[in-house]
Amino acid sequence: MPRPPLVAASALALALTFGVGACSADEDPPQAKTSALEQCHDQWGEVAESVVGLDTDPNPSALASRWTSVVATVDYYRNTKTAKDCETQVESQVKAITLLRQFSEKLRPYDMAYQLDRVSASIDLYLHEPLPKPARNENGKLVKPPTKAVVTAAIGTLTAHATNANGELQPGWGQLASVELTDATAVKTALDDLDFLAQDSPSWRQCEAALQVLVAAVRAQEGSVGGSTPTPTP
Repeated sequence: MPRPPLVAASALALALTFGVGACSADEDPPQAKTSALEQCHDQWGEVAESVVGLDTDPNPSALASRWTSVVATVDYYRNTKTAKDCETQVESQVKAITLLRQFSEKLRPYDMAYQLDRVSASIDLYLHEPLPKPARNENGKLVKPPTKAVVTAAIGTLTAHATNANGELQPGWGQLASVELTDATAVKTALDDLDFLAQDSPSWRQCEAALQVLVAAVRAQEGSVGGSTPTPTP
C-alpha cells in the first residue's frame, strides 16, 4: 500500500491535535467538575446546619411549617448533581432564611409559650436566691424588686394561661404561616390582625400582665432597672 504524502499526514496530525484541544477548552476537566460540586455540597451543608430543628419547634411564633419547606429545599440542593449557579442559589436561600428569622422574631412577644420558656430558668433562680437590692431607674427613682409572692403568682398565671393564650390567637398564626414576606402590606396586615386577636384575648392579656412582673424581676436580678416591659408593636 502506498504511504500517504508527508504533507497530508502532517495536516491530519495537526487537525487531530487542534480537535482535541478544542474539546478540552470547551469543557472543564472532570477533576474541576468534581471539586466544584463538592464545594457546592459543602456550602449547602453549612446552610442545612443553620436551620436544624427549626421545623420541629412547637412554639407558634417559630412558624415551623415554613421551616419545613426551607429544610426540604436545602436538602434538595444539598444533593444536587450539578454545581451550576450554586453560589447564586445559596445566596438567595440565605437571604430567604434571614428574612424568615427576622419575621419570626417580630412574633415572639405574642407567643406566650415562648415567653414562658424564656423566663422560667431566671424566675426559678429569682425565687431561690435572696431578693436583689433596690436600684434606681433611668429617672433616678429607687425601685424595689418584685416580692417573691408576687413573682410566684405571676409565673403561675403565665404557666396556667400560656397555652390558651396562644390558642386564642390561632387564626392569626395560621395567616402568618402563609403570608408573603416580601409583601410589606400583607405582612403589616397579618401583624395587625394578630395584635387585634391578642388584645381581644382575656388569656393573652392575663399573660401579658404577668409577664410584665416577671421581666421586672429578671431585670432586677440582672441589676438593670429600666422602664416598663415593651408591649408588642407590629
